[in-house]
Amino acid sequence: MLTMTRKAVSLLAVLAVMITVFLAQSADAIAMESYSVPSLDRTDVADPALLAQTDNAPATIQNYPMPSIYTASSVFSLKADNEAVPVISYMPDYDYAEFSFSGTVHIEVTVSEPITSYSISPMAKKIAGTVNGNKLTFSLSSSTYVIVKINDMNKKIVIAADPLETDVPPSTGAGIYNVTKSPYNADNTGTEMASDAIQRAIDDANQAGGGVVFVPAGVYKSGNLTLKSNVTFYLAGGAVIVGTGKGEDYVIDFRKDSRNADGTYFIRTAVDSSNITIRGRGTIDGKGIAMRERKMPAPNKNEGFLNNLLVPIATTNFTFDGLILRDGGFWSFMVVRSDNVTIKNLKGFQDLYKIENDVIDINESQDVLVKHAIGISDDDAFSTKTWLQTGMSKGWPGALEHLENVVFDDVMAWTRCAAFKIGMGVAQPQIDVTFRNSYVYQSARALLIDHGYQYNTLPEEGYAHNITFENIDIERVGINQFGNYWFGVSTSTSGDVSNVIFKNINVRETGSQKSRLSGNDAKGGMVNGVTFADVYVGGKLATSLNDLNATTNSNVNGILFANSKPPLFSDNFEDGNTAGWTSVTGGWTVPTDGSNQVLSSGNQTTTSLITANAGNLWTDYAYEARMRMPITNANAGLVFRVKDANDYYMYRINSSNQKLELYKSVNGQLTSVASSPFTAQEKQWYTVKVIVQGNTIACYVDGELQMEWTNPVNELTAGGIGFRTTSAGVHFDDVVVSPINKAPEDVTLSHNSVVENTTAGGMVGTFSTTDPDAGETFAYMLTAGAGDTDNKSFTISDNKLFLAVTPDYEVKDNYSIRVRSLDSGGLYVEKTFTIHVTDVNEAPTNPIPTVTRFSDNFEDGNTAEWTSASGSWSVATDGTKALFQNASATGLITAGDSWTDYTFEAKVKMPITNANAGILFRVQDAGHFYMYRINSAAKKLELYKSVDNVMTLVSSAPFTAQEKQWYTMKASIQGNTMKCYVDGELKVEWTNSVTELTAGKVGFRTTSAGVAFDDALVLVPAPI
Repeated sequence: MLTMTRKAVSLLAVLAVMITVFLAQSADAIAMESYSVPSLDRTDVADPALLAQTDNAPATIQNYPMPSIYTASSVFSLKADNEAVPVISYMPDYDYAEFSFSGTVHIEVTVSEPITSYSISPMAKKIAGTVNGNKLTFSLSSSTYVIVKINDMNKKIVIAADPLETDVPPSTGAGIYNVTKSPYNADNTGTEMASDAIQRAIDDANQAGGGVVFVPAGVYKSGNLTLKSNVTFYLAGGAVIVGTGKGEDYVIDFRKDSRNADGTYFIRTAVDSSNITIRGRGTIDGKGIAMRERKMPAPNKNEGFLNNLLVPIATTNFTFDGLILRDGGFWSFMVVRSDNVTIKNLKGFQDLYKIENDVIDINESQDVLVKHAIGISDDDAFSTKTWLQTGMSKGWPGALEHLENVVFDDVMAWTRCAAFKIGMGVAQPQIDVTFRNSYVYQSARALLIDHGYQYNTLPEEGYAHNITFENIDIERVGINQFGNYWFGVSTSTSGDVSNVIFKNINVRETGSQKSRLSGNDAKGGMVNGVTFADVYVGGKLATSLNDLNATTNSNVNGILFANSKPPLFSDNFEDGNTAGWTSVTGGWTVPTDGSNQVLSSGNQTTTSLITANAGNLWTDYAYEARMRMPITNANAGLVFRVKDANDYYMYRINSSNQKLELYKSVNGQLTSVASSPFTAQEKQWYTVKVIVQGNTIACYVDGELQMEWTNPVNELTAGGIGFRTTSAGVHFDDVVVSPINKAPEDVTLSHNSVVENTTAGGMVGTFSTTDPDAGETFAYMLTAGAGDTDNKSFTISDNKLFLAVTPDYEVKDNYSIRVRSLDSGGLYVEKTFTIHVTDVNEAPTNPIPTVTRFSDNFEDGNTAEWTSASGSWSVATDGTKALFQNASATGLITAGDSWTDYTFEAKVKMPITNANAGILFRVQDAGHFYMYRINSAAKKLELYKSVDNVMTLVSSAPFTAQEKQWYTMKASIQGNTMKCYVDGELKVEWTNSVTELTAGKVGFRTTSAGVAFDDALVLVPAPI
């Protein structure tokens, strides 16, 4: 919140680091509304003095001097509220600038040529600009990292508009270790090495039990530094810790074989340290590319030298906030085997044409939050990894660790490789990784799970489980480096990838190649359970892989499209009117705000109330809208369960009281029922949301739960929605009323037993879910947790459970699995199932005598004994005579009588590699039969049952068929058990747990033209 009285912050107070400009406000502006509980509506009328406040008050700005080792941009100049902000010349593709602010700041970018076109990213924020000659102006109301492109210029400007620093430490005093003061006297000109002095300050603060190491503005040439427990390392704006560019000045911490070079951790934490903070608005500059391209002196004359800029390693409770990390020669920010790590306001500025220069990699760590960051690099921008104790990770302290609970929130990527990536190292499990509320400016591959490390020597391969990509806007996928597609989920190992969610993704470009979902057929690695919810590709809601421009392979199961149910009501006011709304009081209008049209409360400073669907029978729902107040002591509220003008709930931001407030209005009596502290900024958009269910109301701002209250009285049980304010010029937009998604209650499995010797690929049963929401769709997946002992022995496809092993009762008589049923809203229920193995008598060693019931080698040249149900069937000569199906559509033909237990065999030949050919048995009609077929396109043998014209895959096995080659297929059925062969070799064995299709004829079926069949033979057991 802006300060309401005039303040000045001197330059000396922050050691020439910041220039802070505060807004002068009238004393009358701090008048507050007062309320009684219960209160009458007339008591919260706005103070008329509010109208005197200007709508264009300046922001509070903290500006920083440009370090002396840098040069100003020759392309861009920048102002923030008419204050010049240094723009640093950096890479061929971009220059950058940084300042901090609160309130609403007006930004002016100037170039040397007339501006004819521009873009401001993130595009999802819809930041509108105004062009005047060679100047572009736009406004920001909250901390945002933006990339601005002007005309066809190759160079962009990156503007890091940071949040205002509110906790700048003093430069001297108790517990402050200023590195430029005695006894340290660090050189701040960049002339002499400063690392020894800085390290002594760190050591002293640590020995004292904690303290703040203060690094004022200046240039500090440095060797390695080690951060230690209970120390806050504050790097002020305008301060740079810069590398020497010479590898011989640094210790060797690792070897990177792919670059044939040693490397160092420029700044690291002590092993087994805790409670370390590094923050400020300064810069860590590794001079890394120059160092890795410079040849080391003897004995390493032909090698460069690498550096990681910042390495929290084997530490806990580590916090990073606000620094710029630039020019790392290897992975810039590398978190290793640490836990409880918070990283905020990171600016990672790397070269766009030097591979293996990731911005940030989280390795084998737990409970990590990366929030509000921008990463620019040639290689992956934001990534998670788990490794072996080898290569560059050989010297990592402690034992191997898994990675768990890592969240990237509000991050922006500009890269020539992957923007947001899991892997490629997944040597140990990676569990619960989330990328959300984020933006891809440019990438070769935007969202990627790459289980690609193929040299794991551990007894069991790692896996990636519970991976979520949510609320992500992808602008450009225009570079082909290691592939060019917008998403990929794959495993190149025997390890699985499971429970992956893509939710609320906007894909503006898909890349030149198909995106891919890919398991590993050779090693058995599976991709299990991938859900796409509200993914828009080119503005179209995706409902299929084709819509996603994606392909899949055979080792992928459980793909689900679970798009949200249509809203009960929505309005973005782009039609320019209030149709569908009823103005109860006030002068409501729909003006233009930038490029958007919004609902405005107008000029009235008494109660303004507008409703939609008042008196409606909506009961439980979620109501969300954006709102913005023009001044600091205004108010803006959602009203819901609106019966009429006197009966409703209201949840509002009351900026003058610095509170969020929940009211109920019954018969015109407005009663405060709950409140929570909240400081709102003027002219800043907030997304405000309520979820009302029964008598319980949950209240949110910008996705964060703020308070929850349950009405002890059963009142206001249904109604519409609306807005209410007592302030002028309040804006509202993007209204959505949605039905509440209730969690699934139970999941069941149709059959929980399987007959021993059933081959891998056989279906066990089907899942179904009990859910209070009618018409829900579900994704089923194997999940980690109690009872998951045998998850790897099964796979799930759609709602069907399949074996991944061939059970043997004498070896193991039951299996335990844990299954999750996920609904379209992301809620789920989990349950453990025990799958029992049924013992069967071993088959006799002597074959059972048989007699022939039917045979046909088609040498008579006709189909007299056959009945065609579909297709085009004829006998033709192919060396010998054979039966051909000639139509490019389903062809089905049958013969024989209604036999029960028998063996049916025939030869089949396919003319091309993506054809199919099947033999049918126990055929009752065209909609009831078993089919065993070669599916050459899928490289599988498949066993189906068809009941009531519904084809169900019940078992399968890998098989690669050659075109124009005869194969002898055989199916032997006894009771409910089927054994299926190719060229005399048993391939599929399956027992139907349901007694159905108990007798029938034989036949052939294919959906391909030119498929040949021959030498049909039916054998039945001989009478005893």
